[in-house]
Amino acid sequence: MPEGPETHALADRLSMLLVDETLSHVHFIDPALQQRRGLLEGQRVLAVEARGKALLTAVAGGWTLYAHSHLFGFWRFVDDQDALPDGAPPRLVLATVRGVAALYAAPSISLWRTDALGAQPYLAKLGPDVLDAAVDGRALLAHMRTPRFARRTLAVLLLDQGFAAGMGNYLRSEVLFQAKLSPHRLLADLATGERRRLANALLDVPRRAYRAKHDDALPPGKDYLARTRAQFGFEVFERKGDPCPRGDGRIVEDRLAGRRLYWCPGCQQ
Repeated sequence: MPEGPETHALADRLSMLLVDETLSHVHFIDPALQQRRGLLEGQRVLAVEARGKALLTAVAGGWTLYAHSHLFGFWRFVDDQDALPDGAPPRLVLATVRGVAALYAAPSISLWRTDALGAQPYLAKLGPDVLDAAVDGRALLAHMRTPRFARRTLAVLLLDQGFAAGMGNYLRSEVLFQAKLSPHRLLADLATGERRRLANALLDVPRRAYRAKHDDALPPGKDYLARTRAQFGFEVFERKGDPCPRGDGRIVEDRLAGRRLYWCPGCQQ
């Protein structure tokens, strides 16, 4: 699943295409949504933003389009609709005079009154977004004091969007490595300095990954990891058996919380 950096890069690309332009054509594959396309079609796009791993497109008529790619969803950008490839049809098409954006294979697409977005189930559960410029270390440290997080391991917490929105599996390995923390540690057992290291890494790693993105190299669906590896580089993720970058042993692979995690037992305590 594309993580926060990839989703924010997509929001940037969609903004270039849509913001301050009128949606000249909107098409949904879902018949119920297609009947409501008039809520977007002919409206000026006010903003496109990422929240966690969701994309929100707000229009002047007071409606917002919610889209979440989940595991296999991906976007294509073309100059006109005739340039869209044959095969499985897109689940969503958005067109302006600047071009066309088409979303494929994404299961979560819906329309919401902009002033009612807080009721959207995914958005309502999000914690602080690690790629939101308004979120800082103090905000994350305060959020860590939430009682329900205390007795959970870091391996589990760093996949919980309610703990840190925008996090995901490759970021989990990289954040814990930078923070020098074992994935098996409980949040409640971290000392003050360790919590600060975790908060700093939660801000630094995803933002560096986002800055490494390029407009001509957006995540192509499930292949986004290959692009991320080429652009950002991983210190430990998918480096099983390699020497630790700090020289403290070798990287190991564990399956924790149902996902692959890479870390160095020598320096992550």
